[in-house]
Amino acid sequence: MMQFLWQSLRQSVTQSANQAVDRLQRATLGFGTLTRVALIALALGAVSKPAQAFDTGHHFDLTREAMQDQGFGSTAIEVAQLENWLTDYYSSSPTSSIKSEVGLLHFDNLLNTQQVNNYWGHFTINTRNAVQQATRDRDALKLLTVMGISLHAVQDFYTHSNWVELRGYSPSLYQTASWFDAPPSSQNVFTGVASSFPGTPPAGHPKHGGYDDGLNKDQYGKRLWDQAYVYAFAASREWVNAMRTWVSEVDPNFWSTVRSFNVTGGDRSKLNDDLEALYRISEWVKDGSEDGHWKGRGSGSRSEFLAFAAAWVAKPDGRFVSEFKDKKTYRLISNGLTGNTPPTTAVPVVPKLATNHRAVIVRTVKVAEKNDVGTFETKIDPLGKADFFARITVAGQTFTEAMQLDRSSVTPAWTTIKFVPNSLAQVPIRYQLWDEDGVGRGDDDHVDINPRTGTRDLNLTFLVNNHSLSGDVAGIHDTQGNSVNIAGAKSDSDRGVLQFYVTERSLQPAPTN
Repeated sequence: MMQFLWQSLRQSVTQSANQAVDRLQRATLGFGTLTRVALIALALGAVSKPAQAFDTGHHFDLTREAMQDQGFGSTAIEVAQLENWLTDYYSSSPTSSIKSEVGLLHFDNLLNTQQVNNYWGHFTINTRNAVQQATRDRDALKLLTVMGISLHAVQDFYTHSNWVELRGYSPSLYQTASWFDAPPSSQNVFTGVASSFPGTPPAGHPKHGGYDDGLNKDQYGKRLWDQAYVYAFAASREWVNAMRTWVSEVDPNFWSTVRSFNVTGGDRSKLNDDLEALYRISEWVKDGSEDGHWKGRGSGSRSEFLAFAAAWVAKPDGRFVSEFKDKKTYRLISNGLTGNTPPTTAVPVVPKLATNHRAVIVRTVKVAEKNDVGTFETKIDPLGKADFFARITVAGQTFTEAMQLDRSSVTPAWTTIKFVPNSLAQVPIRYQLWDEDGVGRGDDDHVDINPRTGTRDLNLTFLVNNHSLSGDVAGIHDTQGNSVNIAGAKSDSDRGVLQFYVTERSLQPAPTN
């Protein structure tokens, strides 16, 4: 068992990961074998149990969409995406001293409308105060940290509560009204009971649940995930806009400073490292039945997870992690979020914001290795089955869909949703299929899904008015029954088979003031 653990720590890792494991081993040389293993497990334990929230990839995409809508630059968005993820990371660690406080930022364990209302009240007051303090201090990093953390909680409300079930949904129209647009009257709003619930939960109250059960709609394998995702998008736009108004009450010019936030040199390198950790740890986390939490199950890899996590944990924290953890910025928001007591001061207004968008949906039905490998050719993955994942770019935003480990044929839950303005009549789409080879995306195999020789990807244009495609695929392919079936062709290598369709749904506009 001990030999297997050390082998698994070293399997399929880069030099930096090997060096990190070596450092951990040397640091524990004075202990017995079992103690050494336990200490290394503690070092890696900060990521061993995923938090209960929208899976990381969904938070990542929603945060980018909401901030792009307000004109934020790429670096500012990346910082907020990282801080959003750290909310999961530090509420998941079994050794974290801040676990219980950060755990309050997931909108869990609220049993009725009053508790939900109390939570929203404290949360809104706390966030407004934190935003305005950061503005007075002209601290753009703190404000972006507050934005990322608070967006995490806003997004979680719609996946952890019964909001979707109460508000209703239809096959042709997505609802968008947020808590602030349409507070409940007689209906009882509540969230699921998570493992962090203090004491014994009431009998019969829905649990948060996991991949296959519970109230949560955390990943696109769960029923009603898409409706919760749309509500979270509309609410995220509204929340970022509210933060803009709170900044303007102190210093209207500071908002543009935050939107253009940038870093260079060592800070840029550290941010890149942390963003890689955000993706790899979420993708590869493997613990019991947990099997990846980028966007649902299928990507968990214990050996790669342990090695990468060891390397990252061994590095000193940069200013972005330090802003969250050491400066305790999370505490500015988490204070009082039990749901048990109402706020004692007036709750700030969150202005309503019109949602003039529609959802363009790329639904992947199947991907597979093409069964025509010649005698002198190699398979997509010569050592086994492919580890497929997709990068799908819709109207300029790239979505990375969940890797499926060691499967030559898969019917994934990949559902790519991009919100585009109602005025956009033609939507450009680029579909790329990849086989993951391990740490470092430069090592991944670019799968050929285009029958034209020398071209691997699909470049398409979706016409909203009649649902037709043009480009590398032509015609109407907007349901599973009339989906696109396409494959790469010789003499291109690494040929794959792809089945997908593209459609759209209208969003019911949120009411305006």
